[in-house]
Amino acid sequence: MTFIIRSLIPLRIAHHPGVVLEVFVMNDDQDTDDQGNSSPVVQSNNRCAPSRGVRGADNNPAHMRHQRQRLPSTSTCQCRQVTQQYEKVQQRMQQLDQAVQDSREQTQVIHEQAQYQMDEILSQLQRLDQQSQNTLQQHELLKKQIRNVEKVSQCQDRSSPERIRQDTPHAFGQFLHAQYCVQAVLAKPPQKLPIPRLFILLPVPTAIVDGQGESQLQFRLYFLCECGAHTTAKDCCELHEVHLANHPGYDLINQDEFINKYGPYLLAMMYMIKFGAKSRGLVVPPLLRLNNAIGDGGSLDQVVDDTISHLKDATRCIDGDTKAQQYLDVTGLAELKSHLKIKDGEDFSGGLSRMKTQNAHYPWICRDHLREYYELTLQELKCNINNSRGVWSGNEIKVNVASDEMVKTLYDNLSELFRIQSVENWQSITGIDLKVDSHQTVSDSTTDILGSDVFDSMSLDFDRLTMSAKNISRGELKDVTISIRDLGALRLEDMEFVHQCRPITLAISKALQEKDDNRLVSILQRSLSITSLRIECEMKRFTAVIDLVKSTRLKLLQTEDKPALRILELVHPEIKVKVSFEKGSTSLDVETRIKMENCRHHVVDPALYTFVRQYGWSVTSLDVPDSFSDRLAKLLDESIQEKGSSMAHIGITPTSLTTPGLDAISRIINQSQGLTHFRLSLTNLNDGNQKDKALLLLGRHKDRLTDLLLNCGGVDQWLPQIARAFPERGGFPVLEKFVVECGRLSTLDADSRQWIVSMVSAQTQTLIPVKAFGVKCSDFWSNGFEALINAIDLSTLEELYLKNENFSHDQLKLLVDRVANYGAPSVPLRLLHINGEKLDNNADTQGLIVSLREKVPEIKITGMKA
Repeated sequence: MTFIIRSLIPLRIAHHPGVVLEVFVMNDDQDTDDQGNSSPVVQSNNRCAPSRGVRGADNNPAHMRHQRQRLPSTSTCQCRQVTQQYEKVQQRMQQLDQAVQDSREQTQVIHEQAQYQMDEILSQLQRLDQQSQNTLQQHELLKKQIRNVEKVSQCQDRSSPERIRQDTPHAFGQFLHAQYCVQAVLAKPPQKLPIPRLFILLPVPTAIVDGQGESQLQFRLYFLCECGAHTTAKDCCELHEVHLANHPGYDLINQDEFINKYGPYLLAMMYMIKFGAKSRGLVVPPLLRLNNAIGDGGSLDQVVDDTISHLKDATRCIDGDTKAQQYLDVTGLAELKSHLKIKDGEDFSGGLSRMKTQNAHYPWICRDHLREYYELTLQELKCNINNSRGVWSGNEIKVNVASDEMVKTLYDNLSELFRIQSVENWQSITGIDLKVDSHQTVSDSTTDILGSDVFDSMSLDFDRLTMSAKNISRGELKDVTISIRDLGALRLEDMEFVHQCRPITLAISKALQEKDDNRLVSILQRSLSITSLRIECEMKRFTAVIDLVKSTRLKLLQTEDKPALRILELVHPEIKVKVSFEKGSTSLDVETRIKMENCRHHVVDPALYTFVRQYGWSVTSLDVPDSFSDRLAKLLDESIQEKGSSMAHIGITPTSLTTPGLDAISRIINQSQGLTHFRLSLTNLNDGNQKDKALLLLGRHKDRLTDLLLNCGGVDQWLPQIARAFPERGGFPVLEKFVVECGRLSTLDADSRQWIVSMVSAQTQTLIPVKAFGVKCSDFWSNGFEALINAIDLSTLEELYLKNENFSHDQLKLLVDRVANYGAPSVPLRLLHINGEKLDNNADTQGLIVSLREKVPEIKITGMKA
């Protein structure tokens, strides 16, 4: 690599020890540049230098000449290229220098702007600091004034009123006196006082002249409306102020005696309205609004001052007199009425009504403010109900609430509304049905809702429990029913709510578990008002729950507060137990109803055997299908033989019974003297054993049989035999329901058809007439239907079941004509079932149905499109 050196600046190669440079200077005969100047040449051989640096070979002239001869002919061209590159580098450096200069100028501008903003911030901070100093000074001044007032107030508590009057300016002393008096009067919350407690005296607009011709100032008493924060709507910015009631006032019977008795209190009230006051949400503006009392043209200041002067002179009171600090008690207010002139039939309330607040206070409020607050609350309630997609129909509210916040809002609305509604008897809501989807605890406002005396009915649904009351009188809940879905899911607040409602009926809809027994005991111990307890229960826990309730009731009977529990009901899909307790006694009666129509074939819950073994004597209703077994029949028989039978209803299908079971059921029937309903369902009669059972049971108990169902195909194999065994209707003296269902291809002989007709025909007065009859037999419709229809006793028949797919239009016409000829509407028929799938639903058929409905308006027709 060869370099042309154009500068006298020595090359610094100290940092390039690995490069050996050969430097020489050209003579006049050497190569020159464009200007004729010679250029020193520096040659690099790119080889490692010896340890002694660049000295040595470079100092050899011969070597230099040899190197000169090695210079390429293109050195001038390379020099130009390097020069151009160098110039470009210089140009780029100038551009960078300019960019740096521009950046410095921008930085300077930014710095100047930041400095200006900092100066502005410091200036604002100084102004804020000055304002803070001024505020602190004002605050200190206010604190000093407050301390002065507190000192005066403390003096009122510890020093004599005379000391206060002497140590304070006259006007300020009167102001403090008024404030102290209003606190003394209003510090005690208003109770259920007989009349309003705030009243003043004002001169009668027209002067009255006595008999001596001397003018004497006469006064009249006016009540004040105690409106304030408790009558101001939530969204209202302007607080209600105490004002004069809209009433002409009351004249005094004996003015001097009245002022002598109530003067100090009246003086305190006059100071209160002169200077104004504020206490417990009540704002008393200075001088109130007295124009309606003093008339036109009067001076409020002068009227009040004259009254104060007169009261001070008459009672010889001075400002701050301790007598003026007293407030009237119930006795004093009760006697106030005797000093006033009241017209006959006039309401002694000065145009005010007593209102109950959320804090259970009872201020006296004017009707205008009550009406305004009532309407605002009513409108807010309607909006909230609409937002919850509720329904306000007539006087009843039904709303489904899903938000805890909305629950509380509705409670508060209702609570406010009912307090005002009860005052003026504004009957806008008489029933409420409130459902809460969320797991909201019972709100504190619920107490006000429950205590309202404007409801006729109420229903509250809290998801875990429901409460309904259908008889509410004077704010007292009666006939309260509480239904608990899951006793184990209740909260402590829910348990307290149950206690507050004093329920008459309590129901637990989810099967009671053993772990929840303690909760049930707790409810029974606290809610002594419960007279009826209904519990969904597994069959295996029946005896345990009965024993639990019995023992709890027995312990309560030994205390002063006697339990009102009379009825305990245990409910299961197949068995229902009713335990009746005698008032104030440990004795009880048990009534059990067993209905096993929903159980599977030949499957009986083993727990049923356990219960029947102990309480079989209590069974009053037994309704079992073909799963009725010999074991169950024997257990019932043994229990009845020991303690007697309470059986009043028996319905059995004896398909599974053998001879021992049949004998046991016969003994049960014979022991049941109170049996009023006996239903016997005989099926599968083609089987010889089943036919023999039927003949046996009919022979033994036909005189007590009320319902008989014969159901089996191949009727020709068994019906003739039954008809021959019991040919007379008189053999079934109490039979009320008779149903025969045969196979589609069955045929009846003449004797069998005649037997069926005779069983439903009109009989003598000694027999109970058949009230329900049904027949399903294809052969019957073609060979004996007309005789059957003509024989039916329509004077007693209430239900008629005609089950045949071939039922025709002509047969329907026979029935309608029979009803018409009998003398409708004396026919008691209320249910007609026609299984006529092939019955043409044409105009003629519809005409017959319409005609039948006209003759028997209460009839219900099923089984066909009518």
